[in-house]
Amino acid sequence: MRPRSPEYYLVLVWTMTASASQVFVLAALASTIIAELDITRFQIGLLGASNTIVGALTAPMSGNAVDRFGPRRTVAAVLLWSAVGFLVTALAQSYLLLIAASVFLGIPQGAGNPSTNKLIAEEFGEGQRGVVTGIKQSGVQLGVVIAGGVVPALAVVFGWRWATASIGFVTLGVAAFMLWRFPSSQSPLDRTRATGSSDDSDNSETRGARAGLDGFVYRIAIYSFLLGLNAGGVTRFLPLFAEEELGLSESTAGLVLALTGLLAIAARLFWGRLAERSIATGQALIILAFGSALTCGLLLINGWAGVWLVWVVAIVTAFTISAWNVVAMLAVIKDVPTSQSGQASGVVLFGFLGGLSVGAPIVGFLVDATDSYQSSWALLGLVALVGAAVMYPDRTRAGQQAVPSGDG
Repeated sequence: MRPRSPEYYLVLVWTMTASASQVFVLAALASTIIAELDITRFQIGLLGASNTIVGALTAPMSGNAVDRFGPRRTVAAVLLWSAVGFLVTALAQSYLLLIAASVFLGIPQGAGNPSTNKLIAEEFGEGQRGVVTGIKQSGVQLGVVIAGGVVPALAVVFGWRWATASIGFVTLGVAAFMLWRFPSSQSPLDRTRATGSSDDSDNSETRGARAGLDGFVYRIAIYSFLLGLNAGGVTRFLPLFAEEELGLSESTAGLVLALTGLLAIAARLFWGRLAERSIATGQALIILAFGSALTCGLLLINGWAGVWLVWVVAIVTAFTISAWNVVAMLAVIKDVPTSQSGQASGVVLFGFLGGLSVGAPIVGFLVDATDSYQSSWALLGLVALVGAAVMYPDRTRAGQQAVPSGDG
């Protein structure tokens, strides 16, 4: 399969950025929003939870829709929906409206991965998918960089609402570009209607999408729930932890988050290539789970060791907590038939977003109750270790045979 033009990479990356970054924007602006709306840390956690729980509940349906209507249509829908969601977030004048905006953005949160995974499965050949998946998943980390490094700076000059709205305007531009540049394509549904539902060969994709998923997919989903819980607690409270426990300013704490996102772009490319060509995906997921537990251990001693350690935490977080998702998604792309890739992605994303949904409120509740982050970091480290145990039976599972580096 011939290499795809840069337009595909632009759309893949920004689709992930737009669909997933509201939670990071709210995390970076947490102290400002707490002061303006007079809310608690637990309520900040609920903002992220309301987004990701809707994403989790709708992800399986989104995956089925991608298999049914095709990736180009659903990617365009994700971009347009995300743009509107960010504009609604910027206009919210109360906590209730901010919750509503987060719920609204839960739909693209759940549809972003299935639609982009399907596009990769259809448009890129074996040997290319690991790197492309790493590039695509780095879109989430680009959102972290923007949330931690760009949004707080814009908020100082223009206010947090205009800073948030700017992401919506950019997303509208990318959606318009995609609709202009990407050719229309028939979905499996279109082909079925055109040729008649009785033709076995024309309906093979539709039947394949309805077939049962391999148990490996469900184990990845459980792993994703546990590591998602870990990620939700760490990434959404890392800036506030840096402010409240380490005494950093909001802008400097935002830079900690931005550093994590920036390095995680390289980390996801690294793990995507490694997991396709050099190491079993199951083994990579176990290593990443242990690394996530290590990150929580570093956070436990951060207050005692000093402010400098938070920058080390940011680096380790980038290569562990912020990087495992690319390997999980690559496992789905490699190990599941293309006709089921949307459905399987939806199941795995259900687990991941479910974990994100409960991780942040748990940390927020524990911090409010104990006036300390220590119990939260200990709990999240234990959860990551359980995730490693879940994947142990699949430690040698590598999906389809890796393609030598000279191919594709």
